[in-house]
Amino acid sequence: MAFNTKMFKTMKVKKKRAVDPNAPPRPNLLSQDKKLRETTEAFGKLHNLVASQDEKIADLQGKFNRMQQAFDQLVTYVRKDK
Repeated sequence: MAFNTKMFKTMKVKKKRAVDPNAPPRPNLLSQDKKLRETTEAFGKLHNLVASQDEKIADLQGKFNRMQQAFDQLVTYVRKDK
């Protein structure tokens, strides 16, 4: 088996690109992870808020239905007396 001599040649050094000093910093995975974590926390807080509001709405609907029933009973009682 013969060796390929091209494999052993030194690799070419890549030229570095010119950096624009006015360009914004490049995003990195740590900042993206931080934003993702903050967004997830915000959604969690909103989920808790919506859940508590759903419970409050259910309680208020129950109170309204009981008041409506009591009012209907009063109306039927008043109509019977006539």
